[in-house]
Amino acid sequence: MSVYIHKTKQRLRVRSAFIRNNRAEVEALLHQLQQIEAVKHIKHQLHAGSVAITFDDKEIGCEDLLKIVESHGWLEQDQPRSFIENAAIVGTKTLVKGIAGIALSRLVGPSVSRVIMSA
Repeated sequence: MSVYIHKTKQRLRVRSAFIRNNRAEVEALLHQLQQIEAVKHIKHQLHAGSVAITFDDKEIGCEDLLKIVESHGWLEQDQPRSFIENAAIVGTKTLVKGIAGIALSRLVGPSVSRVIMSA
């Protein structure tokens, strides 16, 4: 999930995987933000990974709020796995399956192990 930021004069909306995956940390910061008088309303949609903050722009700026949430990791992006990481994962699964098949055929015999491994 890529980070989405929408800013208006009195509202900041951030959507990210960090917000979706770090509920306790996000809620802790939201509780702190609610203590700020300039923050009028906060809407947190956990499953969407989204937080919308409505504020009084005469007391606090959108950029200031954005710096606060950024300092708490909300704008971190999930890095997709590289080709080498994917190859290592697939290769490891194949190797483990092969070793399990060999061990099983030695333990119960080749014909029984073929039936078990095909399931």
